[in-house]
Amino acid sequence: MAKPDLSVVVASCVGPPFVTRCLESIEPQLEAGEIEVIVADRAGGDVAAGIEQRFPWVRLIRRPAGESVPDLRRHAIEEARADYVAIIEEHCMADKDWIATIRKCLQEPRAAIGGVVVDNDYPRLMDWAVYFTEYNGYMPPLERGDIYDVCAANCVYRRDLLLKNLPAQGSGYWEASLNTQLLQQGERFLGEPALIVRHTGPFGMGYYLGQRFLFSRAFAGTRRAHLSTGYKLAYLVLAPLLVPLLWARMASRVFAKRHRLGKFLLVTPHLIPITATYVLGEWVGLLTGPGDSLSRIE
Repeated sequence: MAKPDLSVVVASCVGPPFVTRCLESIEPQLEAGEIEVIVADRAGGDVAAGIEQRFPWVRLIRRPAGESVPDLRRHAIEEARADYVAIIEEHCMADKDWIATIRKCLQEPRAAIGGVVVDNDYPRLMDWAVYFTEYNGYMPPLERGDIYDVCAANCVYRRDLLLKNLPAQGSGYWEASLNTQLLQQGERFLGEPALIVRHTGPFGMGYYLGQRFLFSRAFAGTRRAHLSTGYKLAYLVLAPLLVPLLWARMASRVFAKRHRLGKFLLVTPHLIPITATYVLGEWVGLLTGPGDSLSRIE
């Protein structure tokens, strides 16, 4: 079996319609070269069977229910055969030239390539709130050149560097520390504005608040052992002040990029409970640890 030019990794937790739309966006691009697509699925049952039936070109890895998204990606990366691994989130659709753009970028020596996440011109304000919350640092425009962070929803890494730098299984969201590690090792990242994925919805408010709580609890809980007692006490006391600060940081990024300003202002009432839930999750994570939050994040 010939070695593929590129391995594409998708972690599947939610199932249709998200993973279906994601794979449908990749399918027409497979003729761009020898491409393998690996889906690490924890949903099982009809979801896994449906992926195998609808997308026979996918290499499906069945993983246990409750396995975290980072560990799903880890197993897919370990199974990948190409020198470069592209990661796309199941909530996103790849632009029509996504794979062709990656192949072009691979001609330049970089440890990682990062692109942008664009909106899907959502009809519902709640989906705009999700977009601004999740991807405010990765919205267009992006200037082509060296960058210092890549988005886990739309990125490419050298596989050998991933395998060398991934922490132990169950360590949490390795994406948070991986980029820093690579940069400290002298590696360089390329930002490519033509590398585009489109984030899709819909998301309900209750569901999304639950996911934000779990994510922030997992993130803070896994860092808890590495933080000083003074830092944790200061955070626990000052946490309420972070809600307006988080909104202000988000606003500064949106206004700096001048991207969808009107929509951002319209969804601010939605963003207040979202940022408050995020802070609450971190508060609980620092106080009690991650619990089972990683296994429940979708």
